[in-house]
Formats: sequence, C-alpha cells, structure tokens
Amino acid sequence: MTDLRVQITRGVAAIVIDRPHARNALALGTMAEIDDALTQIERSKARVIVIRGDGDKAFCAGGDLKELEHMRSADDAAGMATRMRATLDRITATRLPVIGAINGDAFGGGAELALACDFRIAAAHARLGFTQISLGLMPAWGASERLAALVGRGRALHMLLTGRVFTAPEALDAGLVEEVVESAGFDRRVAAVAASIAAASPVAAQGIKRSVDAVRPHRHPELAETAIDTFTRTWTAPAHWRAVELMEKLRKKKR
Repeated sequence: MTDLRVQITRGVAAIVIDRPHARNALALGTMAEIDDALTQIERSKARVIVIRGDGDKAFCAGGDLKELEHMRSADDAAGMATRMRATLDRITATRLPVIGAINGDAFGGGAELALACDFRIAAAHARLGFTQISLGLMPAWGASERLAALVGRGRALHMLLTGRVFTAPEALDAGLVEEVVESAGFDRRVAAVAASIAAASPVAAQGIKRSVDAVRPHRHPELAETAIDTFTRTWTAPAHWRAVELMEKLRKKKR
C-alpha cells in the first residue's frame, strides 16, 4: 500500500492514513486501500480497529481536491461519491469495533470518515468541521444521516449548513466525539482503550455493537441514491468550481 500503513498487534489493527503531503486527504486510491485493509483485518485475529492519520497535524483533510478537481462530469462525480460512501459504510458495517483516533484536523470528507467510526477519541488540539458547504457541496458519504442520529436533527442541520469548525472540547460538548485527551498523552490513551477492547470477549464486544446498531443504525444504504444524486448536482454546479478556484487562490496567497 502506498497511502496507508496497516499494523496488527495483539488484537489491535491500526489503519494509518500516510499522506502527510496532502494532510492525509483521501484520493480514490486511498479509499481502495482502506477497502483492502479492511479485508486483510477481517481475515486476521484482530478484535478492534483504530483509524487515524499520520503525524499530529491532520486526521484527514477531506477529499484530495488536487485529484478530484479533474472529475467534472456528473458520471465521474456520482461514481466517486458511490465508491467513497460504500467504503465508509463498510467501516460502519464491519463486525469489529472501530475507534476513530482524531489525531489532528478532520474537515469535510475527513469528518465524514471520523463519523463512520463507532466512536471517536480526539487529541486536544484537533478540530472537526463539516465544511462541504463552503465549497458549494452537500455531504455524500453518509454524514447527514449519521450526524442526525448522533447529535439530533437541529444540531446536525446547524453544523452542516454553517460549516462551523469545532475545537476538540467544543466537539465533545456537541456530541461529535466521546473523549478528548491532552495531546501529549493521546497515543497512550488510544492504545489503552484499544487494548482494553481487544482483551475483552470478542463475542461480547461484537454482540454489543450489533445490539446498538439494531436500535440506531449507523448507515442507511436506502438513502444513498438520493444523497448522491443531490451531491452530483452540487458538484457539477458553477458555484462549486468558483469556490474551488477561490480556495486555491487563498492557498497561493498564504505561501
């Protein structure tokens, strides 16, 4: 794998997005590698999965705009969204508990990836935001449904429509993460939580996940078609590409 590192130790499987040059943003190849990693892990003796970004700057900065900006057609946009959503749904559907270790910023599609995990532990310096609206987009990878189930309808709409970026403590108060840890102790705490789950009965751990999912499903494949259709229209709209151009200009000014 070129975009990920996968390590399985004492029942803990770690998927590390290793794209520091792109702030661990997701390219199509990255998503394909996550699928491959899940297949590898599910065939192993792992009992829990940890997903995180490399380093301490970014968990995942979202979709890799340098790659995705070349996808201008409706078919390309729909194909990309379908593939990305399927991968996040697979994270949700795996029988193993999945911890989102938010080691740094999680924006846009990165926040969607974090939300697909079963629960989230954030470093104190991390930030989270569903910033798609700033690019004239709506989330297409399942975030709207997951977010509404997690924090309620009103809060979900407020987060998605404003694109607000939350600090880690604010994210904890809003119900986006379950724990915030001082940055210096973040790796140790994530390792301890993962080890405790790996040491538990796998039948019990997996049964708990299934029973909670039965009460409040964390994925809604029946809603995918409508969400992806709406996303495709926002992706191909001129407003989206004007926003992309403006963002690129702002980035160049900062350099």
